[in-house]
Parts: sequence; structure tokens; C-alpha cells
Amino acid sequence: MSKIHQAMRRAEKEGWAATTVPPGLQERTQATIGSRESLLRPPRPPIHDLALPKNESIPVSSVSELPVLAERKTTPDSRLVALSNRTYDGLRDRLLPAREAAQAGGSDLRAILFSSVGSGDGKSLTAANLSISFSNGLGERVLLVDANLRVPSLHRLLGMDRGSGLSDVLQGTVAASQAISRTDISNLSVVTAGSKVENPTQLLNTRKMSEFLALAKKHFDWVFLDSPSLIPEPDADLISSMVDGVVLVVRSSQSSAGPTRDGIEMLKGRNVLGIVLNDVDARIAPARVFQD
Repeated sequence: MSKIHQAMRRAEKEGWAATTVPPGLQERTQATIGSRESLLRPPRPPIHDLALPKNESIPVSSVSELPVLAERKTTPDSRLVALSNRTYDGLRDRLLPAREAAQAGGSDLRAILFSSVGSGDGKSLTAANLSISFSNGLGERVLLVDANLRVPSLHRLLGMDRGSGLSDVLQGTVAASQAISRTDISNLSVVTAGSKVENPTQLLNTRKMSEFLALAKKHFDWVFLDSPSLIPEPDADLISSMVDGVVLVVRSSQSSAGPTRDGIEMLKGRNVLGIVLNDVDARIAPARVFQD
């Protein structure tokens, strides 16, 4: 039995931690991944032009510096509640010591994938709101990446055009720096899904995707990726092998135990940071994240 299964069973026996969630929120997400500790923020190098090589990797030091990224005006969706309240601060404050522990052990926790077992579980909203909680709330430099090349949604949540994005970078039609845009949300940059493609899995399963993530991690405090659901497409499972950690989002009102267990089993061997139980009736069981 995995640690996640054990945690879920313990939670059933011990009950849920009560947390009041503001009424009227469509995305009522509260999270817990451990105790709050001091923030470790190593200095980040200046943002550089993240142009990717066509045939082979190039040292980051040889990439020319890009003084200013293009800025794109955003009109945030009302569901991005982290702009006005602290609903997502609980999840944010538990990820900080997790990163500190990872760095103390000689590893990294900077690129995090948000996925779900099925569609409509709220992973995109969770990723976007958490990005805002870090960037606007703590001043951390965050890159939010829409890696859901099948049904992208982050550009709509942020109220911006889709434009050039990840698919264009992976196809080599634009440099990474051309796909990264500053938003008018403090310290938040975004990479949209980009142009529509017919072969998302094949496109994601390239060295350019790994190189893009490696370069992005050099210049941002956090890189949060939204992805398709784990079932039925293989995209999220593929990306999970390239990131430092995975957060699984589960919507309590529509997810059943069987598919959830299948999704967890698919992530076996990955660094699963926890499960966000989303859209929970606060009168019954406020949402919680279980640490792996």
C-alpha cells in the first residue's frame, strides 16, 4: 500500500481538519502539506533569452540576456480569487518548506505539474490561483505554463489571447523568450499553449520540452504547469517525468475512488507532493492535501 493510500485511510479515520472557506467561491480549495517554516529564496539570475537550440543543448551562460519581456494585458477571471483573498495561501505556505527540505537534500523543487484523474477537477484554477498567491502575495517570480495542448484554458482564465506559446516553442517556430510574457499581475509570467497541434503527445515527448523546463527553472523561482488529465491521454504522465513534483487535484463532487486510485498508481515512482481535494462542501469536509 502506497503512502498516499495510507494517508487517505488515516484521514478517513481521523476526520477532516475544519477550515472555513469564503462562501460563493466556485473553487473552494484549502490545502495542507506540512507545517509552515521559514522561506528559502536563493537569488535568481536575471531573465535571459531562452532560445532553444535546434539540434543540441547550449550552456545557459551563452544565451544572450533579454532585458525586458513583452508584457500582455490581462483581464483575470473572477474565479482567480487569490487576487483578492488568501484562500490559496495554505497550499502556498506548505510548499515552501517542501522546497526547503528538497534543497537541503541536494535536490530541487521548482517545476511542479498540476494534473487530475479526470477533466473538470479544477487543476487549471488551482495552478493559476497558486501562481498568483506566490507571485502577487510573496513577490516570487513565477512562470505559469499551459501544457494542456489539447484543451488549453489558462489564457482564458487570465483574459488574454492565446498567441504564440509552448507548442510553437516545441515546434521551433519561436524562441522561448518570444513565448514568455509578463502579465500585469505582479511577478507573474505566462506561457500559453500556443498554436493548435494535432500531435500533442509526440510534441511533448521531445528533448526541447526538457530543455525548456531546465532553462525556465534557471530564471524563475517557480514553474507551474497545467496539463491534461491523466486519463485517458498520456500527456500528463509524460510531463510528470520531467518535473520536480506533481500535485493531483481531485474534485470531491464528481471523482470516485476507483479512478482516483488508478491515477495515483499511474504516478507511481514520481514525486507526488500531495492531493488537493477540491470543491468540498465546507459543512461536511473542508478540502485538504495529503502529503506523500
